[in-house]
Amino acid sequence: MEKERLLRVVEGIFKGTGFKVARMEFRGSCFDLAASRLFLLLFVKVLQNIDSLSEAQAEDLKRLAKLFEASPLIIGLKSKNEELEEGVVYERYGLYALNPQTLYDVLVQNELPAIFAERGGFYVRVDGNYLKELRETHGYSVGELAELLGVSRKSLQNYEKGEQAMSLEIALRLEEIFDAPVAKPIDILNSRVEAKMRVEPETELEREIFKRLETFGMGVVKIKKAPFDAISKEEGLKILTGISERKTSSTVRRAQMVNEVSKIIHSDGLFILEKTKTEVVGEVPLIPKEKLDEIKDADELMEMIEELKKEIKRKIFS
Repeated sequence: MEKERLLRVVEGIFKGTGFKVARMEFRGSCFDLAASRLFLLLFVKVLQNIDSLSEAQAEDLKRLAKLFEASPLIIGLKSKNEELEEGVVYERYGLYALNPQTLYDVLVQNELPAIFAERGGFYVRVDGNYLKELRETHGYSVGELAELLGVSRKSLQNYEKGEQAMSLEIALRLEEIFDAPVAKPIDILNSRVEAKMRVEPETELEREIFKRLETFGMGVVKIKKAPFDAISKEEGLKILTGISERKTSSTVRRAQMVNEVSKIIHSDGLFILEKTKTEVVGEVPLIPKEKLDEIKDADELMEMIEELKKEIKRKIFS
């Protein structure tokens, strides 16, 4: 399945289950889709082979997820030369990865996966207290159940403490013995990740603009692999911030993508250029760098953004 078709399939699954979706067509982007439904927000990277995800893309994806309290997700078809199994969760750089059918099972069938792939095998995690309760209810000692399963007493004790993942084979034996599910489902839609937020600007222009925004009392987080170059934030406020030397067709296209994704993630967009006339692409203002000199703080920046958006609407409807 080629990448374009795969993207359409994944986008269709989200839209078919009530998600609003914004699609990125930006080469090397850390995410291809932003999908939101009620209080759920996902940043999704779609790949034919999940091993092609770069560390830089993964780190940016983690940053976005952390900043917007979203869940990052990778959807793919293969790892190395093997197809991803349905109902199995894989991991790349600490991010969940799964195939489109598993995504469909979660969103349409409400079936969370419980199996994860690791070191060439399939494993599950169990609720240790529940496992101990099952063992005692059925009258097995640690030694008896361990012998029945073909594992050491230490391994069984670790399972009951929740300190060790269990092979799928052992989990299936337990479910047969107790006639009850023991594997804990993996909530792929509500995963949370840690992220390194301190990333140095890549150009002198970025460094200059970051410094200026920081004087407004804003934090600035560099994003390398996205249509925007940074997230500018202050309390609950977040702005998808693009930075460029001048206006080009690429700049306009990036601003259009920022306009689309900002609607999904309930954020604002802003592009700051070395030299340009002030204008608006969709609802994303493009302003010259010198205009920042007229602003004192984050509140004034937001007022300027809102005024520019209102101005363009007045022109459209006048």
